[in-house]
Amino acid sequence: MGKCTTDTEALRELLETEYAFGQRARNSVREAFLEYLAEDSLVLEPTPTPGHAFYAAAAAQDNSGKLEWYPALADMAGSNDLAFTTGPWIYMPAAGGGPQIHGHFLTIWKRDAACRWRVQLDGGISHAAPTGAESPLTLHQASYTKRAEPPPNLVAENAVTHAINDFQGAARQDGFAAGLRTYARTGDFAFYTDGKSPMGLAAANHYLTGHPVLVPGEWREDARGRSADFTLAYSVGVLFESNRRSGHAYVQIWQYGSKVANWGLRILLIGAPAP
Repeated sequence: MGKCTTDTEALRELLETEYAFGQRARNSVREAFLEYLAEDSLVLEPTPTPGHAFYAAAAAQDNSGKLEWYPALADMAGSNDLAFTTGPWIYMPAAGGGPQIHGHFLTIWKRDAACRWRVQLDGGISHAAPTGAESPLTLHQASYTKRAEPPPNLVAENAVTHAINDFQGAARQDGFAAGLRTYARTGDFAFYTDGKSPMGLAAANHYLTGHPVLVPGEWREDARGRSADFTLAYSVGVLFESNRRSGHAYVQIWQYGSKVANWGLRILLIGAPAP
């Protein structure tokens, strides 16, 4: 990784890869994913599933419909090896094939040994057509301000793992709203769930308080990863409701904040119940 570009150039390369990925998918979603997925990637279909195996087994796309997306937000670890992108997607069926379908994607990217950005996790939500359009994040907008790294004692204590575990325990014991009040990043937290556009912290707390069906039981983790500098981390798995009748795919993205000297939950995605 020593020869890889850093900071703003690394972020530009990430966006270039995202746009190339999207352009490739206009011709074949299957082939695009097989090209850009990391070998050990996961996709939410609807629960975490090995990405390469899923798309290798998928039937060749018939090109009767079109899937398009673009990044509206991107962020990257200070070590330039882990990042995420998110933005709107739209599926446009062929004429007479039904209405358009809208949603938001969430992709975690990791750099490989050749310094290429590859998809580590891909998921998303669907929701009604948005009332306004989000601006695409363009290459000339890519400017990265490197954040402070956590102090060595927090790294040695693996404090990011404790933050993830503590949040999951608090949500299970006291509910999502209580967990988010303690662990969500106040200024830039986002909550993703099917049927709703992405929400900030206040809207997420209101929604989760009014939807007791989302009562966390067991968090079954399928994958966890972090950047080399510990500034960005993620957890992916299945959240079972307290009655264990339903399981929801989940994605948590965590980011270190130097002002509070701790990791905060940047994005929480809770998918639809698995059939």
